[in-house]
Amino acid sequence: MKKIFSLLFILIIIPVVSFSNEGKIDSQPEILFKYDKLKENQEKFRLQVEFNKAILLLEKGEYKKAIDSFKVTSKLLKIPSFLNIGIAYYKLGQIENAVLYLNNIYEYKEAIYSDTYSYISASYYLYMIKKERVYLETIINITKKFKNLTEHSKRLVVDTFILLKDYEMALKVLETMDFPMNLKKALLFLKLQDYVKAERYLQKAKEETFNQERINLILWLMVYRDLKANEIPKILDRIKEIEKVKDNFKVNQEYPLKIFFNRAKFTPKEYLTFVTKFNQERKIDFLFYFAPFVFSDKQEILYDISKGFIFKDQQNVESLEEMVKYNANFIEIIQEDPIVRVNKMQSFIKEDSNSYIYYNLALCYAQISDFHNAHKYFSKAYKLNPGNKLYSVMTLISADKINKKIKDKEYIIQNIKSKNGMYKYFGQTIYKEFLEPKFKVEFEPLTYNQTIFYKALDYLTKLNEDKVTLEHPLFLDHYKDPLVYLMKSTIRREGENNFGYFARLQDKTPLTINNNFLEGPLIITKYYIDLLKAIGLFHKADLTLTGVETPSYLRTKALRELHNGNPKESLSILQALQKMYKLEDKYTMYLIVASQLEDDKYNEALLQISLIKAVLKDPGADFLTGVQLVQDLKLNSASQYFREPYLDSFIDFKLTNFDSILESL
Repeated sequence: MKKIFSLLFILIIIPVVSFSNEGKIDSQPEILFKYDKLKENQEKFRLQVEFNKAILLLEKGEYKKAIDSFKVTSKLLKIPSFLNIGIAYYKLGQIENAVLYLNNIYEYKEAIYSDTYSYISASYYLYMIKKERVYLETIINITKKFKNLTEHSKRLVVDTFILLKDYEMALKVLETMDFPMNLKKALLFLKLQDYVKAERYLQKAKEETFNQERINLILWLMVYRDLKANEIPKILDRIKEIEKVKDNFKVNQEYPLKIFFNRAKFTPKEYLTFVTKFNQERKIDFLFYFAPFVFSDKQEILYDISKGFIFKDQQNVESLEEMVKYNANFIEIIQEDPIVRVNKMQSFIKEDSNSYIYYNLALCYAQISDFHNAHKYFSKAYKLNPGNKLYSVMTLISADKINKKIKDKEYIIQNIKSKNGMYKYFGQTIYKEFLEPKFKVEFEPLTYNQTIFYKALDYLTKLNEDKVTLEHPLFLDHYKDPLVYLMKSTIRREGENNFGYFARLQDKTPLTINNNFLEGPLIITKYYIDLLKAIGLFHKADLTLTGVETPSYLRTKALRELHNGNPKESLSILQALQKMYKLEDKYTMYLIVASQLEDDKYNEALLQISLIKAVLKDPGADFLTGVQLVQDLKLNSASQYFREPYLDSFIDFKLTNFDSILESL
């Protein structure tokens, strides 16, 4: 008898663990202690032993044997036995039988008080089977009433909040538990994009783990965290760690890294930051949007020493005639759609074209985000007229934009800083704003201070100093400009709290009469889309312009079709635009990748990324190539592709089956 009692005691205290080392519990031997008022007769004692045996059978995966045992114990322990029978049938895939037993508990409302854990467990598994939200709401409503929940009940509440996608509440409940569950916390922080805390708990989970398979999983999650956090040095260190265990590393097969189109890669708060606190990329787009086109004039022709002085010969008379003709045509062309404008501007290019023709073409390319061609023609403008500081600084900025090294960079900088040349104020002010903040501009703006470009540059300065107000001259004098209109709307009014601020943005941001935001220069469309996502109205805005077929609008239409789940239509539009206008800009090419991914053309998307890498030398394409190589465990090759943080807003990467890891812990 003493031996039997010892055996029973051992059975009762054995922890029931499944799925992970952190201990998700399907059925609880601890519930036996709730029946301490039972009479100590031999039959009930036998059933208690049988119940513990059934639990062990369940945990060993011997579901049919466990069911037989639980049916016996249901005479004494009906609710917990029925729960475990339901779970066993669920594991066997016999769903009708599972529902029968789980419903028996769910419909017995008294169990809410007499056996809370079994009741909420039954609700949980009924949700897993039927996917009806009412079962999760039942769990939440019940547990609100009970402050002193057991650890196991709290764990079920955590899992319920996870299924409800309420990760913050799941974390709050976890914080009240005695068992640390560091890995689960880490995954929840990954869900919330809090990569600092995710790293902290991943490291804790790794330190407390001795199972190599579990360590491999944590390493893989660490790689994912490092990639999402854009922390290049940590990515490279983690790759070295995996290299050491590569021979027995299989986690990448079960939870593969995949590239995908993310409709909302950033949080509303991040999107709002993009439109109120410009990053470097948007500042450069802003610069090229407001930068002045240069009309031909006497100064330009006089500078062209190959043609002599302006009034000496017939050739210069012809030059003046060409100048007048160019200006007249140019006024017409700059009113065209930005993509059409580029094609028409190309027709002006001849072997002996003047510098301003190259500069204007470069600026047109910059306004459709084709920075490789923009740099090509800014460089030509600068080489023909190195004394023009505007050409010089645009050459440097466009080179930085495409990560291109310029051999005579120091010479160009000396030119910009010198006292001689043209567009001296603008050249030096742009240089200070974008390349050397400590540089002191030597010249006064003079009459330039009346131009929109002067006011735009001053706006950037005030933005850096957080001193932008509604009284800024850009807002007062040019409020009809569509980009200025949108920027002005994001400025907080005096005394405006968060609620009032967002309410005003939602009420005042145009959702229908919005053609000015859908078919102009790309910076306007990108700003408008980011603003809509920041205030949660992207899918409520009408992005359709009836009868409009301009290429810039069609590109926006392709974006709309992609977000609406029509990637084939999006691809069709983009490929037609590429064919007609020979578009090789980064925005269009990444939009094609996104459409291919959404259309399940994964290999074609990878080929397109390779094309972006080859044509544009884009570090983002390098990063995505590195992600794919990490997935294939080609680790030595992968390291060379992580050179810069990844910033694209369309293409993201994820761990397939991430939710299954989280739900199994």
